[in-house]
Amino acid sequence: MRVIQQRLSTQLIFLMMLSVFSGHAFSQEPGNALSKAEIKQFAQEQFQTMYKRAMESASSRLAADEPIKAFAVVADRGGEIRLIRIDKIEQMRPDIALEIMRRSLRVLVGKGNVGATCLVYVADNPNQEARADYVLVAEMEHIFGPTLAQLTPYTLQDGKTVFGEPVTVESEPSIFNFKKEGEEGSGEAAE
Repeated sequence: MRVIQQRLSTQLIFLMMLSVFSGHAFSQEPGNALSKAEIKQFAQEQFQTMYKRAMESASSRLAADEPIKAFAVVADRGGEIRLIRIDKIEQMRPDIALEIMRRSLRVLVGKGNVGATCLVYVADNPNQEARADYVLVAEMEHIFGPTLAQLTPYTLQDGKTVFGEPVTVESEPSIFNFKKEGEEGSGEAAE
């Protein structure tokens, strides 16, 4: 019951925020606009939910000794969180799979149904001195602007996955407000 209430309250907040933004939230009238802190908090809550879902999926795949190819977790405009995998990606090279997933998310965002994305993939750990061999990268973007990447180091030891402490860094958008080469900023997701 608590989960249903939490989902409903998240959806309600999201819908309220959308109605405020579509109803001239940026006008100078007091009480109409949401503060940057409220927007940031809302985006952070969605990011946490999406990251948790991404880690659950990645952990179960690693526990089953399955490779992790690029996948995504998205929050639709109703606040529902969905896991997105593309079957054909599983047979592709990791760099191609990542680009296909990134482009697929841009198309999905361009259709207007998605409010936040979490693109997940594995990379070799760039820190040569670290004990972790790999990094699980979760690039998160929100329609209201916040963008960050959560980097979670991990290694495989005796058939088990051992995760390190995640590090959060700011990042540039690659899904929302994406510009095709040669375009001036259109402010919309490219297809």
